[in-house]
Amino acid sequence: MWRIRIDTSAGRLALEVRDSDLLLAYFYTLDCQSHTLLKLELAEKHTWWLGLEDARQGMVYLHGYGDRKLGQHKGIRTLSANTGEEQWHRPGLTFYGIEDTGLLAHDAALPEEPLQLLDLRTGEVLQKGISQKMAADRVEAYSRERYSQVGYPILYREGEEYFEQVRDFLAQQLDCEPIKAVEYAETDNGLVISYYVANEKNKLDNFLAVFDLNGFLHLNELLAGGLNGVGSDTFFIFMRSLYFVQNQISLKAYSLNFIVTT
Repeated sequence: MWRIRIDTSAGRLALEVRDSDLLLAYFYTLDCQSHTLLKLELAEKHTWWLGLEDARQGMVYLHGYGDRKLGQHKGIRTLSANTGEEQWHRPGLTFYGIEDTGLLAHDAALPEEPLQLLDLRTGEVLQKGISQKMAADRVEAYSRERYSQVGYPILYREGEEYFEQVRDFLAQQLDCEPIKAVEYAETDNGLVISYYVANEKNKLDNFLAVFDLNGFLHLNELLAGGLNGVGSDTFFIFMRSLYFVQNQISLKAYSLNFIVTT
């Protein structure tokens, strides 16, 4: 699993999976309501040189590469998340970001020039001459709105006050010794915590625990073992489900609709 993009407007995930042995990339969409997975079929044989940019309004946006040595993105290809069919393709443009009225892009050969606004569904140019600052402000403002439905954890590192509080809670509830860092998120009916413990090889094992508001443990699962350091954004919460990637290869989802009684 290489990259995940959340389409909050359509209740979907867009997924990029890369196989470095075969030099192939695969793209999927996941309906978060029905948990239906759709593979996006592409005509190209050399899909390694494609990547996932974003997903919005039931559309998936892919990029190609201009300078492959530098990893410079070039081209915008848009696919339907429902069917996988190509909707539009602008090979000379580079994706910049999404704002509330469309997709911002710039000429791949002139990255410092003003940007243009494209229609998300058709690729039609809606506006030209958008400054770099204006584009950045629009994307940032809209990101806060579009991801307001997604719950991301807060990272607390060892030595910080909140780390100590969460560590003590885990030590009491799970009889373990969390170290280095924790990621913490609250829902309306529980707590989700990603934490690390040292294993017998002096490496880190990363676990994910879910508690209800009464402190009852509902999940305590290994995310990855034998790590050299800690990560961030090891999980997210969307449409009352908990999503995470296990061992870098498996996407898992658990419902958070457990009932808390007092």
